[in-house]
Amino acid sequence: MGRSSLLLTLLPLLAAGCVVPARGTPVHVDMRAGKFWSGSGQLLEVSADEGRCLVAIRGSSLLVTEKWVSCDSVHPRHSRDHF
Repeated sequence: MGRSSLLLTLLPLLAAGCVVPARGTPVHVDMRAGKFWSGSGQLLEVSADEGRCLVAIRGSSLLVTEKWVSCDSVHPRHSRDHF
């Protein structure tokens, strides 16, 4: 019962774009890349030329979106930072 109720609770949140994906590397995306709720995000992919990075980040509307941004705007996030 507990596992199925947890799944029923999380499924709508995932579908609505409210949960940041667990995959990827924690990063900070600075404001040069756009308007975000916070700069905390997940690095999902880097282009072959290493100029563009695909990040999952919470936008100003609080929905999580995947967006290609310049890798110059993506920085490592330290372990003491919280998401």
